Amino acid sequence: MTSIKKIPNVLGTRRSNTLDQEREQFEKAQEASFKKATSDEEMPLKMKHVRNLIIGTFTDKNADLFWRNVGTTPPINTDVTAWKFCHCLHIMLRDGHPNALRDSHRHISRIKDTGQHFRHLTHGYGRLIKRYCELLVAKLHFHQHYPRFPGTLSVTPEELEALAENDANNYFELGVEMLEYLECILNLYEAVFSSLDPSRANSMTRSGQCRLAPLIPCIQDSSCLYDCIVRILFQLHKVPTKSNATIPSLPTDMLTGHRTRFYKQFEILKQFYNNTRNLQYFKGLIQVPALPEDPPNFLVEAELRSHETPVVVVEEQPDMPDTSDMLLIDTSETEPPPIPPHPNLNESHNGSLVEVVAERESLIEALHRELEAMRAEVQHARSEATHNEDQMRLRVNDLESTIAELDSELLAERQSKESIMAQVEAAAASAEAVTLLAQEETRRRSAEEKFVKMKDVYQKLRDEHISLIRGKAELDKQLTVEKEAHHATQQEKDAAASALAKLQAQMTFESQAHLTDTELARQEKESLCSRLQSLTSEREHMSGQIKMLEENLSHLNNKMDSQAQQDAAKLMAVQNEWEVGTQQCVQGAVDGAVLVLTHTLSHFDHDAHTDIKCTPEYSLSYQNIVIESLEGLAKACEDYQINFHAAPRLITCITTSSHQVASFLLYAKATSHASPNIEIAEHLVCALEEFAKSSVDTYKKLQRKEDSVDISSLTEQFERCCLLVSQCEDRSPGEEDVALAVEREMDKMETAIKDAVERFTAMLENSRAKDTGTQLEDERRITYHHPKEFVNESILGTCSDLMAAVRQLVRRGAELQKEIVDSGRGGASPKEFYKRNHRWSEGLLSGAKAVAIACQALMTAADQVVSGKGKFEEVIVSSREIAASSMQLVMASRVKADRSSEKLRNLNATAKTISTLTGTVVATAENCRDKIAIANTLDFSKLSLHHTKRMEMETLVKVLETEKHLEEERSKLSELRKHHYKLAGEIEGWDQEVGATSEFGEQEMIDF
Repeated sequence: MTSIKKIPNVLGTRRSNTLDQEREQFEKAQEASFKKATSDEEMPLKMKHVRNLIIGTFTDKNADLFWRNVGTTPPINTDVTAWKFCHCLHIMLRDGHPNALRDSHRHISRIKDTGQHFRHLTHGYGRLIKRYCELLVAKLHFHQHYPRFPGTLSVTPEELEALAENDANNYFELGVEMLEYLECILNLYEAVFSSLDPSRANSMTRSGQCRLAPLIPCIQDSSCLYDCIVRILFQLHKVPTKSNATIPSLPTDMLTGHRTRFYKQFEILKQFYNNTRNLQYFKGLIQVPALPEDPPNFLVEAELRSHETPVVVVEEQPDMPDTSDMLLIDTSETEPPPIPPHPNLNESHNGSLVEVVAERESLIEALHRELEAMRAEVQHARSEATHNEDQMRLRVNDLESTIAELDSELLAERQSKESIMAQVEAAAASAEAVTLLAQEETRRRSAEEKFVKMKDVYQKLRDEHISLIRGKAELDKQLTVEKEAHHATQQEKDAAASALAKLQAQMTFESQAHLTDTELARQEKESLCSRLQSLTSEREHMSGQIKMLEENLSHLNNKMDSQAQQDAAKLMAVQNEWEVGTQQCVQGAVDGAVLVLTHTLSHFDHDAHTDIKCTPEYSLSYQNIVIESLEGLAKACEDYQINFHAAPRLITCITTSSHQVASFLLYAKATSHASPNIEIAEHLVCALEEFAKSSVDTYKKLQRKEDSVDISSLTEQFERCCLLVSQCEDRSPGEEDVALAVEREMDKMETAIKDAVERFTAMLENSRAKDTGTQLEDERRITYHHPKEFVNESILGTCSDLMAAVRQLVRRGAELQKEIVDSGRGGASPKEFYKRNHRWSEGLLSGAKAVAIACQALMTAADQVVSGKGKFEEVIVSSREIAASSMQLVMASRVKADRSSEKLRNLNATAKTISTLTGTVVATAENCRDKIAIANTLDFSKLSLHHTKRMEMETLVKVLETEKHLEEERSKLSELRKHHYKLAGEIEGWDQEVGATSEFGEQEMIDF
């Protein structure tokens, strides 16, 4: 029983092992197909390997195995493998499993890195790979935004309408996405065709086919995109009607950008299709659609009916058959059926006639055998000629590729010469490189002579190549002549067959005719024999010419090989000479940098330099400059150790960094002379000396081309020096704060006064317009008659005049303050002036703050009085506070001002005007208050004796309470003023004299 129960487990284990083996074989097959598809051989992609990868995506229902193979076998080894990888990925995204698009979104960064890796490659596939990677990223982003689109982009008009949900905004965004996608395809097309040489038949070479093959899926994508874009734009341009008001449309002006962009892409797409249709390589692989001559007019809705969807038919692409298979074509003609004997021959003739007929039949059979032999010889000669033609074509292709390589080598040599000239010109800026410039000039001339010789050799090779092409054309002509001769032989054979048929028809009538026919057949045989001999002689002549061409080709190959070896040796010698000269230039630059730093250190102990002083701010202005130069030096050093061609940049960085470091050393040393802390100055000088010595050691290591050049430690020493320089700064408190505070408070004061003036003006105009407010004669009329007056207009008018005078006082105070600063600071800055006179600055601050606060209080009190919610006493107190604050500001300005200053006289005049206007405001407020009190007086005529006595006692009680409350408020005001001046003196640093002056001025304004 136990053994029976274990049988299913054993069977299950075997089955799982079998599945694992199949999976392992499947993954190996996928990996092998990927490696073969992305091989480094410059030839088109083999579709059987791509089909295997597509089948793998449908087997796994994802593309994880494909991207795993991409990770294990990176396609960026060469530009050819990267180009094939892009082509393979494009086909896989189109025809693979739908989940392949979703799985590829996670690998967009890998595709971008591939494009960035080859973007600096100026020759080969560098620019093509960058364009192709941009196309693939655009395709993935498009499908990520619109996942309902299949990878082939093939949708019906009904499916397109469902995808856009019949919304104009969706149509608009979809059109923008498709136009960007199509633009990436057209950029790739332009890059591919610009990389081809139009003077050669690149579409028939392997390298040309390798570049042109990815355009097949691009044609498929572009045709679907073109159809969808046309339908979307027609949909957006539709005009809604009453019967169908839900049509998604937009104004034509909004769609101008879409139309302009589409018309531009239409011309390029039509050129793309025309160019690919004319290439021999695409004729057997794809049927390229034809676009109309003119683009569709989207403003005419009827043109949508004439729109035809472009159809692309892709033929089955062969997997590069061998050339030997191409030669195994059966070109032999079928043997004509034998001519049957005449049925009445023995019945209508006697015995002699039968013998003649038998003899002629044997003769005809002999002629047939000779014809077959001649046919076989002609067929053999034709096959040999075809084979020789193919061999010559392959040889010519090899010669073309060789010439192309020579062209690239000549171009590289020319670029190397130009780079050498640029480097020599850069090195000639140094005084020590003058002699080297003359040597490099001699070398340049020799290189130019060599280049001219190589150009002559290339011209000779090109002439020989042209002569070979002409020889091939002559061979083609001879082969055509031979084909015509064979055709003539065939016609002669047909004529002989017809003659034999006539001969059999005439056998029944006369024997003499048979003899004549026999003679004619013999003559035809002789002519055929002579024709055969001429064909044989022509074949021998052609064989001799082919041998002669092969000898010329072998001689040309030997000559090209020897010339290439000589050119390589000469190029190596020029390279060695250039490297030696560059190394000498680097050594000269390092010597100059060391000399500059040594000369800078010698100034540290110079007596004349000790009198030079510099501010820390100016020395620290070199901090970012020196750090950038050191970072550039480190980068140039790394590039120089990797690539010898980075020497000019290294020379520039050495020269620049040495001069900037020397400037910093001198200014930092001058900063130490002005430092108030002697200990920090000594530390700074020691750090500067260490930094200079480390810089000299670093430059010497660069001269010896050592690998252990550490620029980071040099940067750390420089930052330490900058820290010590910043510590040399004079850190006296309040310098910048006082100056900024004075400017800020003056600006706030002017802004507050300006707002108050505007507010008073607005309230006055509003009061005059509406004619509202508390009137002196409203419902209660006064017995005597006088002009109608309004409390609002009186209060607002006097307050507006007072605020205008205060605003003028502030302006004249600012002018006087500027005059004081300009006359008192000498050669120092305004900040230093405020620092020296911070007590006076604090007085200005206090006066400005007080004026601003008083203006805000007066504006609020006037607003409350106008609205009937305030008290006239608030207006009186606010106006007196403005007068006191203005007097404080004037007194603070008088302390530093010149007694004979015109601006001081103007300021005093404005202060007197403010005093006068303050009295006017106070008088107006009291007058208005009294008039309102008179207007509100009760009518006592109806009161009795008892009521009068009771109201008198109540009024007396209120008088006593008011007097008591007045005394309490006055004592409270006195205490508040004392506490206020005490806090102001402690916080803002007032002295007793300034405080007494301000208090005296305020008391004077109050008494006034």
